[in-house]
Parts: sequence; C-alpha cells; structure tokens
Amino acid sequence: MLRRWPILIAFLAVVVPAGGAAAASADRGHGHDGCRDKAAERLFTLQPDPAGNPEGVAFDKRSEAFFVSITADGAIYRGTLDSDTVSPFIPGAVGRAAVGLEVRRGRLYVAGGPTGSITVYDIATGQSVAEFQTGLGGFLNDLVVTGRGDVYVTDSFRPTLWHVTAEQVRAGSGTPQALDVSAIPFEDGEFNLNGIVAKGSRRLVVVDTNSGALFRIDLSEDGSSVREVDEIEGVTVPGGDGLLLDRGRLVVVQGDPAQLSFVELRDGARSATLERTQTSDLLRGPSTVDRADGLYLVVNADFDTSRLPFTVAGLPRRRGHDH
Repeated sequence: MLRRWPILIAFLAVVVPAGGAAAASADRGHGHDGCRDKAAERLFTLQPDPAGNPEGVAFDKRSEAFFVSITADGAIYRGTLDSDTVSPFIPGAVGRAAVGLEVRRGRLYVAGGPTGSITVYDIATGQSVAEFQTGLGGFLNDLVVTGRGDVYVTDSFRPTLWHVTAEQVRAGSGTPQALDVSAIPFEDGEFNLNGIVAKGSRRLVVVDTNSGALFRIDLSEDGSSVREVDEIEGVTVPGGDGLLLDRGRLVVVQGDPAQLSFVELRDGARSATLERTQTSDLLRGPSTVDRADGLYLVVNADFDTSRLPFTVAGLPRRRGHDH
C-alpha cells in the first residue's frame, strides 16, 4: 500500500508520479464545509514517534483494537477507539519492514516490503507464529486472507502474486508459491500492483498504483494458479493505494488529491462505476484504510513531508454523497 519510500533503503528511493486529473477525482467538489460531518472526524496520533513512516492499518473486531505498520523497522503500533494515542505493540528491528496488514481470526498478517518476508503474529501475545520468505528483489506491498485461510500478497516490483496456503500458515513454515500475473503491465522502477481485496475465495481485485487501473484476478478452484486476469472497465484511480470492500463497495485510497474513492463493482467485477469521493482536512498523504465501527481509519503515511507526529485519520462511514 505504498506510494513513496524516500529514505528506508537507498535503492528503493523511487518516486511514483502523482497522476493528473481523472475520473476518480471528478466528485471531489461535492464536499461543502457546511454539509460534512466534521464533528464525527477524529485524529489518532502515534506516540512516541516511530522510526519511520506508518503505512498499513487493520482493525481487529475481537480485541476492538487497530494496528498500524511502520515501514522503517517493521514495528507494529496498536490503538483503540477509546484513546487518541496509538502506542508501540510489537517492537521493530534492524533489517525488518512492515507495509500491508490484515487481521484474521486472532492473527495479524504482515507484508514485509523490500525484505521479502510475510510474517504472521498472534495478536494475544504479540509473538511471531509463522514467517515466509519470497526472496529479495521485489516489494511485498499488500495482502489479503481469504475465507479459506489462503494468503495472497502483491509484489509492486515483480509481476508476481505470492500465495501462502492455509496449511502452510497452520504449519508455520513453507515456501510461498509465485503466481504469474504478467498479463498486468509492469513498469520497471515504478510501484505497480498495490492494494488487494478478495471477492470470495477465488476472485481477487487489485489496483495498479502506476496506471490507476483496477484488475480482476480469477483463481483456479484450489487457488494455486491464476485462471484469468482482466482489467476492470469504467474507472481509473490514479495513484490508487490501499483497498477495502465495505457494504459491497470498493473503497480506494488516493494520495493526490487526498481522498477515498467509492467504486461500485458490476457484472462480477468486470466493470465499475465511481459513486462518490470523501475528503477531509485530516488527510495528509494517505496510504490505506480499514473500517472500525462507524469510522474509516486512514493512515497518513505522508511520504512527501514525513512531518511529525504521524497520525491516523478517523473519517465517518456514511452512505450517499460527500455533501
């Protein structure tokens, strides 16, 4: 779910073009100050300051806590809706990184960016219970866990979708399977595949940050191969980052302009329509989003300025237009 990494590792100092005006920003002007529910907005602050920019977020319904990943050292912060402060939960370490996050059944799944690692933590203890390695040279950006327990991870630098089976997760070890997604155009030196969500156990939706295109990936029955890849027609989301499925709609985080775009997927995710956008003065270089009760939790990664303190914006979930 990353758009820019300015300092973590020298060879990763790649800037993703922000992208110009497009369909996904057409609804931006709908947010009049007098019509937006400012009172419902909240700001959560990461304290003490983390070693690097925050990136991913995942809410755990069981513990009613949310988790925020730190890019520079792989630390994980933890917050709740009862407090405006987000505090360290899992310590970071040299040589680690944490980008995309997913919570499923008491476990926290972490995509390790340039480290090539996929780590699974037990939320109750904060201890690692499984780790998988895809090798260096890529960038593990975001991940999703299907209802069957399979894990799929996007790689922004390689035309590969990484697959960890539910059996491997239970065993705590194994070699991730590399699924070919070269049907999706990849550009060297750019962040390509990024956010990912699952529509059932055998259909995935991903966004290409570089082009702003959305793609539908259909998997084989056992999930071990890619059966079909098709671009979703009708919507482009330039700089699209984190994705969320909410109330049947696809929520896309965009950084420039800083907004959430709400997309209706149609005809089995073969086509899509932009329904609305939602903006806020609290957004500052947003990277990804999750839902927590009546809020969207949006991480302010702020890779452009890295201004302290880092924050997570809480924006109201609501139906209809942003006005």
